[in-house]
Amino acid sequence: MRNLASRALLSSALILLVQQVGAETDMERSNRILKEVTERVVNQYRAPAPKLDNLPQTAAKVNPSDMAKQFSQSPIANQPPVAPELMVFVSFSMPRESLMRIVEQSERTGARLIFRGFTGDKLTDMSKRIADLLGKHRVEAVVHPPAFTQFKVNQVPALVISQSDAGNQLDNGCAQAERYVKVTGDVSQDYALDYIERTSPQWAATAHLFSSKLARGLD
Repeated sequence: MRNLASRALLSSALILLVQQVGAETDMERSNRILKEVTERVVNQYRAPAPKLDNLPQTAAKVNPSDMAKQFSQSPIANQPPVAPELMVFVSFSMPRESLMRIVEQSERTGARLIFRGFTGDKLTDMSKRIADLLGKHRVEAVVHPPAFTQFKVNQVPALVISQSDAGNQLDNGCAQAERYVKVTGDVSQDYALDYIERTSPQWAATAHLFSSKLARGLD
């Protein structure tokens, strides 16, 4: 009796298994076959891990410091010429007449006025004072504290002629000495430019250029 029951149970299981296999639709069968084929292709063409010993080796080791030194030795003379800039470092602590003279001369030479910071730490107050100082003169004025450090300006007024990229070539936060020239003192721009022309051969031609602009404005 027990054997008959076991046979009946086994027959039922086989029938159920056949039904499940037969229940696979054409879409499911296609997906299954596609998945199996894809896996075989991927496994067949999967690249093995490269062996480090077989990789090409450099002929000689390159020292980064030597490479940097090689590029740093390119002479400045071989680089494209850099347009010079004329700046006058000023402060509202200076006498009004001195500031007005600088503004009037800067309109002719194209000099830019550089202030260290805001008066009273307020941008609006500083803007009003600068606007009042410039009036209708076409002069550019900026507030740029780092420039005082870059060009070692400890006293105003100070006239500076520099290469336009001098602020990008710094040594300990300061522009390189050969990239700018400075005259400190409450003197006219024509006096300062004439002094540079007489004492700084490297900047003589540039100083003469700005002096010519100033002289044309006086005609």
